Amino acid sequence: MLLMMSGCVTRAERMQRAVERGVEYLVKSQNADGSWGKGMMTEGVCWLYSSVPGTFEACRVGTTALGVMALRESGEREAHDKAVEYLLTHGEEARRDKGDLIYNIWAHFYVVQALSVEMRMNSDARLGKAVAWHLDRLERYEDMRGGWNYYDFDYRAQRPAGTPVSFGTAAGLVALWEARQSGIEVPQTLINRAVKALERMRLPNGSYLYGEYLEYYPRALSNLPRGAVGRVQPCNYALWLWGSKRVGLAESLGGLEMFDKEHPFLEMGRKRPFPHSSWYQTAPYYYYFDHYYASLLIERLDEAGKRKYGRMIADWIVPLQEADGSWWDFAMWDYHKPYGTAFAVMTLRRCQ
Repeated sequence: MLLMMSGCVTRAERMQRAVERGVEYLVKSQNADGSWGKGMMTEGVCWLYSSVPGTFEACRVGTTALGVMALRESGEREAHDKAVEYLLTHGEEARRDKGDLIYNIWAHFYVVQALSVEMRMNSDARLGKAVAWHLDRLERYEDMRGGWNYYDFDYRAQRPAGTPVSFGTAAGLVALWEARQSGIEVPQTLINRAVKALERMRLPNGSYLYGEYLEYYPRALSNLPRGAVGRVQPCNYALWLWGSKRVGLAESLGGLEMFDKEHPFLEMGRKRPFPHSSWYQTAPYYYYFDHYYASLLIERLDEAGKRKYGRMIADWIVPLQEADGSWWDFAMWDYHKPYGTAFAVMTLRRCQ
């Protein structure tokens, strides 16, 4: 019994120290203006398609929003406040790169989420205005079928005319939820179309299409559970959050069991230099993204579920911390360590 108690304390201490080291990394790697990343690192970077300066601005703003969330949840104030000020004064630099590139939607998702939560404890009137600006961009760049994609290769239309991707649409729905909770007026039609798009991409086996453009290829490698393991958790969480009839407790638990079973295939893709080059076309940048949304989903479970799956995820994440205190999954100039660390810190805090 004493050994079991000692083991539990040891796990808790390891998790707490990992979080502290992650926060320390975020503080020491923050730019003087409050942001993270300069886009100067090229070694090991194999980004498929990008544009200067749009891609870098989107990465910097989105990464900074994640930093705001991680530091706020950890109780750090000075670096957090600098990052919030950056989002308020530079957040509008995140814009569409060009016709076929819409990486800026990731910045809009996380700024809406970060600043919406910030509004609940910060009376700065600029926060609501900033959220409204980014929310307007999510409306502007909504896919014609509902939801969001970060590319529009075929048409390059002012309003994207391709098809939504499942994991991006899920992230958008989570951001809209936080905005709604803070009293921000979010168009119900925007929510409804995104929910329906995500429901259309859910397969009978609990997996999700990468994007709706693969609707006639449900057995493509990327759509099988082993290929979709990095998308199931955010998608299930978003649909459960918004009260979808397609996903509830049972489906979410099934998704977490899939996560446990097929996790090695997600792990195989971590740190690979080329996206979708691993088994079942998993991509490295799913890794910490997916664990973060899994941790949000776990918060909705009962105490037994929180313990079971929280320990499972923590035991995956803690050993992967780098010597400098960071976590990363895909070399993306120098944005990858701050965004990976922010996701990992928030994940472990929920697993505690």
